[in-house]
Amino acid sequence: MINLIFDIDDTVYDQLKPFEEAFKTVFEKADHLKIENLYIKSRFYSDEVYHRVVRGEMPKAEMHIYRITQALNDFDYQITKKEAEAFQQAYEQNQRKIELSSGIKEILTWAKKNDIMMGIITNGPKEHQQHKINDLQINDYIPAEHTFISGGVGIEKPDKKIFKLVEEQIGINSAETYYIGDSFENDVIGSKSAGWNAIWLNRRGHLEPEKAAFHPDYCVPNERKLFALLQDLF
Repeated sequence: MINLIFDIDDTVYDQLKPFEEAFKTVFEKADHLKIENLYIKSRFYSDEVYHRVVRGEMPKAEMHIYRITQALNDFDYQITKKEAEAFQQAYEQNQRKIELSSGIKEILTWAKKNDIMMGIITNGPKEHQQHKINDLQINDYIPAEHTFISGGVGIEKPDKKIFKLVEEQIGINSAETYYIGDSFENDVIGSKSAGWNAIWLNRRGHLEPEKAAFHPDYCVPNERKLFALLQDLF
């Protein structure tokens, strides 16, 4: 029997959609930019300073301004602090409209029907991530007690301790557990370091880092391939 543990952001829903809608609202004149490339850059700058936010060295609002300002700057487009704040506000509003992608909903329905043990591990502030979980209605498929938010448990991916905590709390075996996520560092490195199997849902076509300490057991580019893989594993 297999166990399936999911990441949230850009795994069970497409995080590009709320980003794109916010961008169109605030930066109408920059419609020549390829939004997906900009989104990837913003995630890069977000990851760059995220640990400083967690340690209390940088206010979260400052990180929000930094990541979109730096991302746009890489495309030779400069914005003011006020514009960055307006973008973040629009982005947060759109994030409250997120829905499970149809492919993931199909996977969750299938897994629940087949009594597959499922859970969630996600990084982020407890209240913020819980809002997303509620908006996605993911607890219709995955029990709330199988939901682990880094801000709530005090450990964040890629630290293997959060994966080991989940093992103990819900009683799963690492050899039978597959972690599904979009981030190579947080999801692949984190789960593999804990002895889990890693499925990299690589929607954005990222390259695997050179000399990586671990490699995913499987890499899939979309939900259709993910579902086919899970059915084979089951």
